[in-house]
Amino acid sequence: MSHQYCKVEIKDHVMVVSIDRPEQRNALNPPANHELGAVFDAFESNSDLWVGILTGGGEKSFCAGADLKHAASEGMGSFVPPSGFGGLTSRFARKKPVIAAVNGFATGGGFELALACDIIIASDTAKFGLTEPRVGLAALGGGIQRLIREVGPKRAHGILLTGRLISAEDGLHLGFVNEVVPHAGLMAAASRWADEILKCSPASVRATKAVADALDGQTVQQSMESMFALPGVKALFESPDSKEGPRAFAERRPPRWSNPV
Repeated sequence: MSHQYCKVEIKDHVMVVSIDRPEQRNALNPPANHELGAVFDAFESNSDLWVGILTGGGEKSFCAGADLKHAASEGMGSFVPPSGFGGLTSRFARKKPVIAAVNGFATGGGFELALACDIIIASDTAKFGLTEPRVGLAALGGGIQRLIREVGPKRAHGILLTGRLISAEDGLHLGFVNEVVPHAGLMAAASRWADEILKCSPASVRATKAVADALDGQTVQQSMESMFALPGVKALFESPDSKEGPRAFAERRPPRWSNPV
């Protein structure tokens, strides 16, 4: 499939998506949002794809958020698909892990897009910020909620109410960034994280993600009592992986994982 606003590369069980609007700092207009929505629809439905990596084209920006020039001339309209900004911010039923490889500025919706991923690997040149208040808008794509959940209300308010930029190292200290690496080594680092995930059973990863995603608003007891009803957990026990893992361990060989259900 050809794409106009992004580049997609598939290697083994990993899909790498690069937003391809560097001249607009990878800001997303409606066609780009809808294209990315279709890309991640295909990722979720393809049983041979286990991990996604999202990055930005060029050297300066991961994603500068919404294309405000388009919004100013055309209005917001159907700016995003049902799956949200970049096809991810409202994809609440996503079953597969996605890694954000943040190669530069992740501002506005771009920061929301990174926060919607499961893991954030940042270049040492990366900058993060929910800068919407500085242009008369608000971060209504999940950024407010996710940032508060990630770093706590007081720290989040210091970022949200000022619209200021945060360095990659500050993001690591605050806890929403998993690793900071030299700019030239960003994609290698993101691939290393993907490879670590690929060593695990896809069914186990999906079950783990299902429990983690369902935790909001629950006590530990409530989560533990309800988790066996989750489709991802049920699928784990129906998966060949639940037998293959112990068998491979006993036979002292690498496991041969099946495709996700």
